Amino acid sequence: MNRVRRAFVMASVEQYLSLIINFVLVATLSRLLTPAEIGIAVVGLGVCVITFSLREFFTAEFLVQRPAVNAEEVQSSGTILICACVMLGVGLMLAAPMLSRFYGEEGLQLFLAVMILATVIDTMSYPAVALLHRELDFGNTARIRVASIVAMAITTISLAAMGFGFMSYAWGNLVAACATTLMTSFIHPDALPTKPTVSAWRVVLDFGRFRGAAGIVDKIYEAIPQLVLGRFMPMSDVGLYSRMNAISGIPDKMLLSSVFSIAFPALADGVRNGRDVKRAYLHALRLICVIYWPALLLMALLARPVVKLILGPAWMEVVPLVRIVAVAGIFFFPVILTHPLLMATGKNKTAFVSNLTAKSSAAVILCSASMFGLTAMAWSQFVALPLQMIIALHYARKAVSFTWRDLAGAIGSSAIVTVAAMACPVGFTCWIRPDLDFTVLEFGAVLLLAFCGWLAGVLLTRHPVLSEMLNLLRLRQWIRSGEDRSAERAGERGFLQGTGQA
Repeated sequence: MNRVRRAFVMASVEQYLSLIINFVLVATLSRLLTPAEIGIAVVGLGVCVITFSLREFFTAEFLVQRPAVNAEEVQSSGTILICACVMLGVGLMLAAPMLSRFYGEEGLQLFLAVMILATVIDTMSYPAVALLHRELDFGNTARIRVASIVAMAITTISLAAMGFGFMSYAWGNLVAACATTLMTSFIHPDALPTKPTVSAWRVVLDFGRFRGAAGIVDKIYEAIPQLVLGRFMPMSDVGLYSRMNAISGIPDKMLLSSVFSIAFPALADGVRNGRDVKRAYLHALRLICVIYWPALLLMALLARPVVKLILGPAWMEVVPLVRIVAVAGIFFFPVILTHPLLMATGKNKTAFVSNLTAKSSAAVILCSASMFGLTAMAWSQFVALPLQMIIALHYARKAVSFTWRDLAGAIGSSAIVTVAAMACPVGFTCWIRPDLDFTVLEFGAVLLLAFCGWLAGVLLTRHPVLSEMLNLLRLRQWIRSGEDRSAERAGERGFLQGTGQA
C-alpha cells in the first residue's frame, strides 16, 4: 500500500500542477481568442482524437498488466504503434480537404497537418510511459507531464498573443509532444523503438483488441457532441460548450484524474500480489465520494465567481450550464474505477462491453440533445450519467461480487460528510447572497464553512479518509522508502539487461 500511496501522491502533484497551468492557459486564451476561434480548435482536436483513437488497438498498456515483460514486447509495442499512427495520419491528411469544406473552415487543413505530426512524435513515448506506470514511478511521470504542459502553455499563449488564432493550439501540441518524447528518451531509452520488430504482435493485439475498442468508444464519446455542434450550430456555441466542460470538469481534474492515472497500475499490482481487490475497490469509492461529492456541489454553488475569475465576464453564459452539469456529476463516482478494475482482473472483453454499452448510450443522448441547444445538452447529463453509473456498478459487481449493502456501507458515510460540508454554505448563501453573485470575501467564507463542515462530518462518522490523510503526512516514511523505490525500478528494468538490450 505504501507504493500505491506514494504513486497517488505523485500523480496528485502532477494533476494539481497541470490544473494550475491549465487554469492559466484557459483564462488567458479565453481573453485572447474569440469563442469561434476556440470552437474551430475544438473541432480540429476532436477530429484528431477520433481518428487516432484507432491506435488504441495497439496500446502499450499491456506492459502494465503482464506478470513479466521482455525487450521484444517493448520494441514490438513501439514499432506497431508508430506504424499504425503514420497510416492513420496519412488517411486523415487525405480527408482534410473534405473536412475543411464540411465545416466551412479552410484553415482546418493546416491545423490537422500540424496535429498529425505532433501525434506521431508523441506516440514514440507511449511504451516508456507504460513502463513507468508498471513500476508505479509516478514521480518521473509527473515530471514529464508537467514539463510538456508548461511547454505547450507557453507556446500556445505566446502564439495566440501574436495573432496566430486557433493555430496556436496545434503548434502548442507539437511542442508538447517533442518535450514528452525527449524526456522519456532520457528516462527509459530502452523503450524507444530503436530496433523495430513485430515479433510480439500477438501479445499486443490480444490485449489491444478490447482495450483499443474501449478507447475508441471513450474518444468518440468525448469528441462527437462537439463535432455535431460544430456542424449544426455556430462555432461560438462549440467554444461555449468547451468552456462549460472545462469549468464543470475542475473537480474531475483536481480529484479524479490522479485516481484514474494510478487505478489500473495499482489494481493490476494488487491482482499480481494476491490482495483483496473487492475491498480495495469499495475503499477507493468511499474515498472518492467523500471528496468528489462536496467539490461538485461547491462548484454548482460558486459557478458564477469561478467563471468570472477563470474565463472573464465575456463568458457568463456558461454559468447556468456549469451548475447543471456539476450537480449531475454526482452520479459519475463509480465510472472512473470500473474500467480499470475490469482490466486489472483480466476481464478485457467485459471492460469493452461495459464501456461500449455505457458510452454509446450516453453519446446518443448527448447528440440528440445537441439539436436543441446547449441548455438541453447540459440537462441531458441527468439521464446520461445515471445510466453510466448503473452500467458501471452492474459490471463491477460481476467482477468482485459485492452486494448493494456493501456499496451502501462504503458510500453512506461519504453522503453524511457531504451533507455536513454543504449545510453551512447553503445556509450562508440563502441568508447573505441568494443571487449567488459572491464577492471575494464571501467566496472565501463559503469555502471555509464547507471545509469546517466537511472536517466535522469526517470526525463524526470516523471516515477512513482521515487515516489516509494521516498516512500521506508521514513524510519520513516516504523518504525512508526512497531507496526501496529505486531498487524496485532497477529490478523492473533488469529484464533488458538480461536480454542484452539495455
